[in-house]
Amino acid sequence: MSGGAVWVVITEERHGDVDADPFSTEEGARAYAGAVAGRFARDLDVAEVALTPPMITDGWVLLLEWGTEGDGVRVVRREMDATP
Repeated sequence: MSGGAVWVVITEERHGDVDADPFSTEEGARAYAGAVAGRFARDLDVAEVALTPPMITDGWVLLLEWGTEGDGVRVVRREMDATP
């Protein structure tokens, strides 16, 4: 039995570690992801990337990118206490 859905905000920024921050709601995760993107992007444009069918199948709900070096933040839906 699963423990319910969580949304994880995964931030990948070339000058830092990869961060994963969990949220109990999709809305909260999306808002946080937008704030993170704005903070890291500074004067760069932030683009919401269209998700592909495989991304959606894997639970992705949002992808924001900035710059040219692969920096971005994504929101993925996962089950708490997931089993393999």
